[in-house]
Amino acid sequence: MFVDASVMVAILLKEPEAETYAGHLEDTDSQLITSVIAVWETTAALFGKKGIAMSQAQSLVTVFINETNIEVVAISNDDLSFALQAFERYGKHQYPANNRNSALNLADCFHYASAKSHRAPILTKDAGFALTDLEAIDPVKDQ
Repeated sequence: MFVDASVMVAILLKEPEAETYAGHLEDTDSQLITSVIAVWETTAALFGKKGIAMSQAQSLVTVFINETNIEVVAISNDDLSFALQAFERYGKHQYPANNRNSALNLADCFHYASAKSHRAPILTKDAGFALTDLEAIDPVKDQ
């Protein structure tokens, strides 16, 4: 299962749904993966939202990834093709201005690509992934 940055941020910032996402990570039998881009997004979010040093944010994310046994997978040339396909199909140009929150941004396109190339569902808070051909898992919305 690909773990999206939105889920890691929710857990690390102790957002209201954090326990649900953390429990899902603990209860799954799936291999957990994420990408260096999701790690970057999570670290940047902690840096900005907690007002802590970047090195401290990076350390918190690294500890979380290690404790949850999430493997950080490399981005490959095949992922580039999947990311471009994702943007073509699900980028903001596909949505009217009042519904652009459903669109995949650059990072989302690469998360999509990593999940697709690893044939993995994606654990995410981002509603846009539910509109793709990936299996999107959001245990909070599925309750």
